[in-house]
Amino acid sequence: MSESTELFGKYYNEADKYMKKMTLEEKIAQMFFIRYNESTSQELIIQKKIGGFVLYGIDFKCEEKYIMDKIKQMQNLSMKSIDLPLGLAVDEEGGIVNRVSRYHREKGKFPSPQEIYKNSGIQGILDTEKEKISLLKKFNLNVNLAPVADMSYNSNDFIYSRTLGQKEEETSNYIGKVVDEYVKNNFTCCAKHFPGYGNNLDTHGEISIDKRSYETFLKEDLKPFEAAIGNKIPMILFSHNIVECKDKKYPCSLSKIWNDIIRNDLKYSGLILTDDICMGAIKKMFINESPAVLAVKAGDDILLSGEFDKHYNDVLTAVKSGEISEDIINKACRRIISWKLKYLLNFQPDK
Repeated sequence: MSESTELFGKYYNEADKYMKKMTLEEKIAQMFFIRYNESTSQELIIQKKIGGFVLYGIDFKCEEKYIMDKIKQMQNLSMKSIDLPLGLAVDEEGGIVNRVSRYHREKGKFPSPQEIYKNSGIQGILDTEKEKISLLKKFNLNVNLAPVADMSYNSNDFIYSRTLGQKEEETSNYIGKVVDEYVKNNFTCCAKHFPGYGNNLDTHGEISIDKRSYETFLKEDLKPFEAAIGNKIPMILFSHNIVECKDKKYPCSLSKIWNDIIRNDLKYSGLILTDDICMGAIKKMFINESPAVLAVKAGDDILLSGEFDKHYNDVLTAVKSGEISEDIINKACRRIISWKLKYLLNFQPDK
């Protein structure tokens, strides 16, 4: 795939100009989206030039104006500090995962896509997604860590209630149309959890091993992600499942093999995100290895982390020692900045 045909390729030259002014430390910091903490966020923006934050429900248990002012203040700091906006992400899937709407939507939290689909079909989902985009824009958020592109048909599965509950054709159609809606509105969405969650365990606490064949993934689970890629989705988030048909050692989020599959076979040139590398499955699997270092070596662009200082220092040390090539950092940072130039620079800082 040539640079001219890559998702953010037309912004690469401008991104290179930014990167010439940046230190290695600043480039690494751009690769992290971390748990928002009101007491430490300003320091991280000013001193570390952090790439972004993930906000949770507790961050929206305040009046609207307070939240809006806080987010605007953070963006102003980032623009003044590094001349780039922050990525500000939430999980606003609908159903059991709602960070904003549970507190700031008159009709209450958004229903799950599965519920909407049963009652109103695809058009009902698209109408809801438009409302989601409007709500998130209202708060100057710029990333929705949704839609869920996984497939599940068993109500006992961990992931079931967050899926459409349909097979690959219906799920692919749903994902393609939802992604198209976000792209048309110049708002970033993120399909998850690549390469498809199936009936696996909850990796927030458990090590999860997927024994399905690669043929199953080709025929079923990869189809919704292919639809997302075809409609130019800017972000795809990788699961922490160990999918043994391709990599028996590393979970997808830390696997170069799965990274190569999405880059080379599925021709995806957008941003690859890890699920939070502080989740229980990762902590149980990697006691003596740094998941942050493994994620960067695998080729991931953005690391979701609840332990920024440790993981940032792990990556910085690995680059300085030669374990990680600085070229890997540069490629990831270039994609991140190019995405910000395409999607985020509509934010206007205070003068």
